[in-house]
This record gives sequence, C-alpha cells and structure tokens, in this order.
Amino acid sequence: MISRRHISGTLRATLCAAMLFAAASVTQAQSHARLQAQPQAQSQTQPQTPAPNLAEDHPPVWVARSPGHPTLILLPTIHALASDDPRVNAALASIANGVQAIVLETHTRPTPEDTQTVRRIGFYPANDNLTNHVSSMTAESLARCARDSGADIHAFFQTKPWLAGFAVQAVRLHQWRWASDGAKHVRFVRTASPLVFPGIDERLEMLAHGRQIPLIYLETMEQGMQLFDDMPAADQEAFLAGVCAGLRGVKTPGEVSYESFQAAWASGDVAALEHLANARYPGESDAHYDFSQYLFARGTDIFAATLAQDGYFYGKGPILVAVGAGHFFGERSLLEHLREAGYTITPPASAPAAAPQPASPLHEVAAR
Repeated sequence: MISRRHISGTLRATLCAAMLFAAASVTQAQSHARLQAQPQAQSQTQPQTPAPNLAEDHPPVWVARSPGHPTLILLPTIHALASDDPRVNAALASIANGVQAIVLETHTRPTPEDTQTVRRIGFYPANDNLTNHVSSMTAESLARCARDSGADIHAFFQTKPWLAGFAVQAVRLHQWRWASDGAKHVRFVRTASPLVFPGIDERLEMLAHGRQIPLIYLETMEQGMQLFDDMPAADQEAFLAGVCAGLRGVKTPGEVSYESFQAAWASGDVAALEHLANARYPGESDAHYDFSQYLFARGTDIFAATLAQDGYFYGKGPILVAVGAGHFFGERSLLEHLREAGYTITPPASAPAAAPQPASPLHEVAAR
C-alpha cells in the first residue's frame, strides 16, 4: 500500500479537515462523525501484508530530560496504519505505562467550532473558485477529479487546493466516501472497508481516555488550517494534482508505502524512518517534495512554540510526547528545538539494518 509522505509524517488535522470539508460544504450540516473505538474491518480484496513482530521489535523512543521539568518520552507517530496488528496497541500501552499525560499534535475528534474554522479558512468566497488558483489542471480535469471522488462539483470548486486535496485523499484511502440521500444533499460518511487503519495518534488518544489521564495538544485547528492555507501555492497544487491522479491509479514520484513506514516504526529503525520521510525520490518535483518538508518544518515550529509557552510542563512526569515521524528529523527537528531549550536527549537503541523493501505495487494507496 503506497502512501503519501506527508500523510505519514505530518497529517495533524488532515483527514479531520477532509471530514469537516464535507460537513461544512454541500449540506451546511453540523453533524460530525466520531472516530470509532474499534478499528474498521479491512476490505477482503486488499492484499494482506505480514504484520511486524512487535513481540521482538519496539518502536523508537527518545528520552528528553531537563532539570526542573518532567521527563519527556518522545515517540514518532504514523497517522494511518497499513495493518491492524493488535500488537501495535500492546506496544503503545507499554510505552505509555505510567506516564502522567499524553501530548499529541491535535485532537482527532472534530467539534462544531472546527467546522466553522475549516469553512472560514478553506473555502473561497462566492465570487472566486478553484480554477482561478490552479494552472496545471484545467477546469475539465478538476471536474473529473471531483466526479472520480464522488464529490459535489460546485462545492469542490469552492474549496482551496489544499482542502480539496485532503478530501480527495480521504476518498482515495477509502476512509470516507460521498453519499446522497436521494435528494440534493450529499455528505461525507465513513466507509466499512478502508484501505488504512487508525493511526498511532488516534490509538494513543483512546488509550488516554481509557486510562483517564490528561491529553495535551500542541496545535489548534486554527493554527493547523492556517498552516495549510499559508503553504506556497505551487505546493498546494502539486498535492491536489497528485491525489487526483491517484484516483486513476497513477503513482506520483515521492510516494512510499504505508507498509514500509509501519515496518520501520515497529522495528525501531530510525534511519529507515528518516529516509522515508525526508529523502528526495527520483522524478519527484520540487513542489511535491516541498509540500511535505514545508509541513514538517512549519508544524515543528508550532509544536516547539507551544511547548515553550507551556513552560515544558510541570509535575513529576514522565510525559509522552507523540508527533509525526517527519518532525523528528532535519535541522529544525523537534529534537533540536528541545536541545536548544536545554534538554539532554537520549536516542533510541540502535536497530538492526532493515532488509531491502520490494517496490510497492501501483494499486496501493500513498503517504508522504
């Protein structure tokens, strides 16, 4: 299953935004689907991938310490999983055992206020539309993308490229689909057979609720949507064009598999995670590559600013901080921000070199 690098590394409110896009567009409804407590059944037509052996392997964990502050357990996340191995939940429970709180990028359960935020930031006014802001796709190709995804064309053309792209990606991953009530109303609903399963963030959020320990979020919906909206126009367009092509089975250079991300995460292979998140792949356009790197860098800046504003927490700890894998690497990574703030970082134990991964079939869905 291929997956877009940014989906794995810095989704934050991405699929949440896609859901809200639907809720805020055609029907003007305020209904919000809540994340299900149990992962959904996988399509019987999807090829099965051997699950990682979490009995032997362990996800990578950094430990950050600073005098006068709780110890921070730093865990990279993947925002969607290729296989629903119950040992993933067991590994997360083990890592979170005894923590005082869990810190995530943003909440995964949208609110009515979030709907209004997405609509305010992600939609064009009535006198503007998507065709005025996309040069590489014609009005006909945009309309074909809307039809391929099952979207209402009028509503699709009122969304900005980044939001249209996220809605299409949610359909491509079979997590959401457009449904009609037989009248004029069209809405977004969860599917019974998604191509991916709930990611690490959602599982940790459910774990925190089950244990009744505090959940802390590093980014508001306003910040997340504004970050997408401030993205360079070429990057937004490259993302939209890529996911529209993906609906027709075209693989965009720079797409890598969810299986690869999950295997690297489960085995604690830090080098593989860094490569999957940050490597420039042959044929990948500047704009497509910059899309993911922009989100990594700008998102990390938001997370670090929130940590600093909150005084890096108080109490005895430890505290689990779990953000997308892409935020752990590069010159302005979360780890570098913490070092600059006076933290001493203990890296994960070295993992054995991973076996070479075979090329991903083109029918699989993507994540960078």
